[in-house]
Amino acid sequence: MTVPAVRPRPAVLDLPLLTHRGSRNTRTTETVHGVDGRPLATLALAPDLLVAQSLRALAGAAPPSAPERAALLSEAAERFLDDVLGGLSFAEHNAYVSRVCGHNAGLTEELGRAVALALAEAPSRADRARPVGSVRSWREVGRGGGSGVWTRSGETLAAVLSGNTPTIQNGWLQAFALGYRVVVRPSRREPFTAFRTVLALRAAGAPDHAAVYLPTGHAGVAPLLRRADLALVYGGDEVAARYRGAPDVKVAGPGRSKTLITAGRATDPRTVARAADSVAALSGAACVNTTAILVEGDHRRFARDLAEVLRARAEGRQTTADHLGPRVPGEAAETLMDRLARAGARPVIPLGDVATPHPEGGVVLGPAVFTVDDPGDGLLATELPFPCVWVAPWTPADGVGPLSGSLVVNVVTDDPEWVDALLHEPGVGNVHLDVPTVHGDGHLPHEDYLGDFLMRNKAVVRA
Repeated sequence: MTVPAVRPRPAVLDLPLLTHRGSRNTRTTETVHGVDGRPLATLALAPDLLVAQSLRALAGAAPPSAPERAALLSEAAERFLDDVLGGLSFAEHNAYVSRVCGHNAGLTEELGRAVALALAEAPSRADRARPVGSVRSWREVGRGGGSGVWTRSGETLAAVLSGNTPTIQNGWLQAFALGYRVVVRPSRREPFTAFRTVLALRAAGAPDHAAVYLPTGHAGVAPLLRRADLALVYGGDEVAARYRGAPDVKVAGPGRSKTLITAGRATDPRTVARAADSVAALSGAACVNTTAILVEGDHRRFARDLAEVLRARAEGRQTTADHLGPRVPGEAAETLMDRLARAGARPVIPLGDVATPHPEGGVVLGPAVFTVDDPGDGLLATELPFPCVWVAPWTPADGVGPLSGSLVVNVVTDDPEWVDALLHEPGVGNVHLDVPTVHGDGHLPHEDYLGDFLMRNKAVVRA
């Protein structure tokens, strides 16, 4: 009889704080678990006094010069990929991230490499927001004239991260490139990427006061935001509602991205394939994944065609390392399946086929396709962290109102008036023209250019 190989239990890592005075452990810790329930790391939590001391130290420290920051970021990108940081190689780091995020192995590596690219490109990405009438430094202003000078709106930034994707580091890295001193409060579910990113900066020569890594409990977030000049906060509806209207806090909330398909385009196999990309890429867990599709024509037929493509993509994969949807704890899967069963929509893929137990623990979710009969159905605003989409009918008489509240809308149409209407709709963030909603580029605005929040323009005139 062949005895199956036993996978070694992953080592429990030690994740200390990375303070303005080096690394430090604390008495208060938290265990980070993988989706299979196994402990993966011991995470040190920063006490409020240390957070206050760090903010004071960062506020009183001068940033490296702009050329020095660019050089640091470039070298840090290489070290992120090549160095052993915190005891882990890049490949070992990806294994830990995959165990907590639930992404398949290939996607986890792709997202990790995207973090390295965000490090290298942070200066150029940030500079995209600079107005054409402004220069980077007063030293660039010519004598006998004047110019706008792009200037920081503060000196310290708090980044309160969520754990759905490693690439959430992109925002605070742009702030670092602009000279902000940054306090990174990582997701307690996925603290590994922020830890490695700060370590890479320090390995490249960044001073400890340039960026610190301070995990806290929920109670530590509010004092952190009060003490920092500006903040980036990521989270769901509750977080967005809490900080809505705060001028010094930029909130990245749910995406609720959608696809609109007008007459004559729904039966094109390319349209169906691109819609499947929008639903299933990035494990279906990102804010740019399409969660609702509005179809002019037979929306039920489109839903069946889409379900067929998605099921074909998932076939044979869900119990392997290349699973299409995310791997989540069994309890989380049960909660989501119960929610879907009570939603009242018609499943095109039987609910019993949506959740697949994985041999290494946890449950792989998706794909799931549902139909509703009203473009105003509240289910179209439901965003779940796996490949799950709601398909509804749409007519020109419905207008763009049902698409409001979307981070991205992909419009598949031959009528340019709908493109204009979406661009002028305040509730639509970004517009794609027959391009999957998941298509991204770090140099494009996400929810506006980040520099619009971080920077201001001052006139400088030289005699």
